[in-house]
Amino acid sequence: MRHVSRSPFSCHFAPRRVAARLATAAAGAACALLSPGLGWAAGIEYPDNGTIAIGRGGAHAANPEDGLAFQYNPAGLAQQTGLRVHLDSRLAWQSLRFDSATPNTPAVENSSKPFLAPSAAVSYGWRDLRGVDELTVAIGGTGPSAIGKSQFPKDGAQRYAIISTDYLIAYYSAAVSAGWKLGASRLRVGLTGQLVQGQAEFSQAVWSGFGTYDEGINKPTSTSFDTLATFSGTSGLIPALVAGVSFQPFEGLDLGASYRPKVEFDAPGTLKLELPKSAQDLGVSATSERSRLRLNLAGIARLGAAYKPLPRWRFAADVVWEQWSSFEEIRIVTQGIGLKSALTAQPVPLPDVVFPKHYRDAYSVRLGADHELLPKRLTVRAGYLFETSAIPKEYVSVDFAQWQRHALSVGASVKLGPMWLDAAVAHHFVATQDVSNSKVMSQVSPKLGDLPASVPSVVGNGQYDASLTLASLALRYELP
Repeated sequence: MRHVSRSPFSCHFAPRRVAARLATAAAGAACALLSPGLGWAAGIEYPDNGTIAIGRGGAHAANPEDGLAFQYNPAGLAQQTGLRVHLDSRLAWQSLRFDSATPNTPAVENSSKPFLAPSAAVSYGWRDLRGVDELTVAIGGTGPSAIGKSQFPKDGAQRYAIISTDYLIAYYSAAVSAGWKLGASRLRVGLTGQLVQGQAEFSQAVWSGFGTYDEGINKPTSTSFDTLATFSGTSGLIPALVAGVSFQPFEGLDLGASYRPKVEFDAPGTLKLELPKSAQDLGVSATSERSRLRLNLAGIARLGAAYKPLPRWRFAADVVWEQWSSFEEIRIVTQGIGLKSALTAQPVPLPDVVFPKHYRDAYSVRLGADHELLPKRLTVRAGYLFETSAIPKEYVSVDFAQWQRHALSVGASVKLGPMWLDAAVAHHFVATQDVSNSKVMSQVSPKLGDLPASVPSVVGNGQYDASLTLASLALRYELP
């Protein structure tokens, strides 16, 4: 994690005991974030994480009040005074079933266990400083809201698209936010600097038989001609940022916007090939394993409004633009990998492994409401979300179930002394996909010598059924 030096104003305005508390909490959070046992999922993102945001349907961009503001809209951090520590954790149950159009082929389902994704933040805020009315600094870590693991049968109909995935991405974050009173109005701005680091491991089958079979119709194939290909890699630290602004024209109404540019993910690693017996009998082997994974994570623009018509009621609405049109493909760059055998004088270069995606931008509307049942002691909330699909139907596959969805959520926050306990549950109703014009093709081995070339087949036709259930819990500690 990048070292952040203490700013000049902190020694002047913060008593030594407060600075010591902040340093101790920051050191503890940094150790937790760097612990091997704590990581964050990444695949292609679901809408949001964070317990309060989940409870109100993801409507959290106007002026977020919790520690994860650095992810949604860092301008919201400015309202946080004193020391605050936020620990958040989410369990996700991903249901995904694929019933292939291949005749006499059993349906397959994701068998991975519920996925745990924690987040954390520590902040300290000052008031009435010279030239600024509010100032807050924060450090933390989180990840894109996603499912990091999946597991399907090695001999299942989906095997040419994916067999298993194990993704992990951490966003190490440092943020600063400032606010100013403008008469009856208030303006806040914030910036989060991030270092992104990820690990990726996934496996799939590669068709290593010979000859052609019809495109457009899934054809049964024998696993005896499958090569098992497994990529494993870890990225370096990739810089990223989130910028946000919040404006309160009058007490009770907040307007906010934030933007995270796309992240170009690049992870060097290895591509291991487990060749079938037929290839081993021909003396086929790989000359190297060096490779790297490249893909783009979408830029995300959020626009939100929150209104309190009554002291104990708060309504929020967000519109979110996820720029998935930048996600054209997943590419495994093969760095000098070749296949040598007794059939060729020189190794045959293995071309880059490319998974075409051609995603489009996705749009969502999130609506949420909070009600204080017991003022400053107990708040309940509920939310609704609708999101369009980022994936054209012809590229639907079992790797990412990011399709059109509706979601309903409920949540609550209860005050326990100096702490708040937050809880939320959400269920995403994902639209069934019936695909008959799939462009998801099997990967094939390169031609060796005079043997017939392998020809890719369409493997994505069929019916896809998915749903997602989230359960989230958080603790927030506040010391004015």
